[in-house]
Amino acid sequence: MHVLLNVESLRPPLTGIGRYTANLLAGLLARADIERVSAFAGMGPVDARATLQAALAGNGAMARKDGEDSGRARFTRLPSGRLRSTIRAIPGAYRLRSGLAEISLRTKLSRITGAVYHEPNFILRGYRGPSVATIHDLSFVHYPQFHPRERVRYMMRSLPATLARADRIVTDCEFVREEIVALYGVDRARIHSVPLGADPSFRPRDHEALRAPLARFGLEPGRYLLSVATFEPRKNLVGLVRAFMRLPASLRRHWPLALVGAPGWHGGELTRLLDSAEQEGSVRRIGWVDDATLPLVYAGAALFAFPSIYEGFGLPLLEAMACGVPVVSSRSSSLPEIVGDTGLSVDAQDEDALVEALARGLQDEAWRAQAGPRVLERAAGFTWAACVDRTIAVYRLAQGG
Repeated sequence: MHVLLNVESLRPPLTGIGRYTANLLAGLLARADIERVSAFAGMGPVDARATLQAALAGNGAMARKDGEDSGRARFTRLPSGRLRSTIRAIPGAYRLRSGLAEISLRTKLSRITGAVYHEPNFILRGYRGPSVATIHDLSFVHYPQFHPRERVRYMMRSLPATLARADRIVTDCEFVREEIVALYGVDRARIHSVPLGADPSFRPRDHEALRAPLARFGLEPGRYLLSVATFEPRKNLVGLVRAFMRLPASLRRHWPLALVGAPGWHGGELTRLLDSAEQEGSVRRIGWVDDATLPLVYAGAALFAFPSIYEGFGLPLLEAMACGVPVVSSRSSSLPEIVGDTGLSVDAQDEDALVEALARGLQDEAWRAQAGPRVLERAAGFTWAACVDRTIAVYRLAQGG
């Protein structure tokens, strides 16, 4: 099988879609039954293996090919996250960028034949062979106020065409699969729910071994509350910080809140709240953490909080569970499919319930001792190997197999 994959999301800091693409690409490259993987990003082909290595190294480069089959690659520096955010805010930027890319790609991709094209980031590009699109969520439909305006316009305009054109559609969960059926009238048989996985690096760790790496963040193993999320409104970090600040001062001092994640958008309210909370000393704004360190930060937490308003999957929740960390999450959208009954689940909009769940999760040592093994056992059912296997099965269906 020949697979054509868009790897544009492999740019640090890797968000959920970037991590999905990286693990999918790594799995495809390792499979004997995948004869060839062709990759593209932006307006042209890239070297799949070299680009994956660059993304995992966090150097922000794409390995652009000198020629389609030359075997030589030259690295092109990608724009920084801050520059991309600036470009994204320019009126018409999404339409202009997608239009230019489509014109360039249509010619270049027409030279590729016999491949099944997988778009891991929602919107299909100009390949005319069998195609698969992954639709991670429909948050831009339900919560347009949580996204940049141009992105919402682009997605609302482009998604129906992708849903009509794709031979098969992949979702990360059953919840989004059913949403697509209900909102867009797509035949359920064309949509396949393929859950994501947790990398083996996310596992329980000895707390003594964590002391040195966590000290750089001012954290002690087993002595902090953790949340990992892009700093954007949909993640409900404002609600989390407000709930945390309502806990008794002694509790906050003993278990400070550590926030890990890349900058997002519409973050003014969160920034103001964090500026005030940090002055007290019980909230730590860690920011982006590299892939080698992130599993250690997870494993050292006493409790993980993920009160997101809407998720297409919720990879940070699974990664925390794979580290054996008890969890508090919202019961919205896809999250019950991950956590089941192993954690404390609350209404994302119910601040009182979140305060109560955080207090219990931090103070009830007996509950934490019971919850740790339970979340670990449940997380073991989600693997990237299974995700790759099921995705390849969808490719075969797209090819008519």
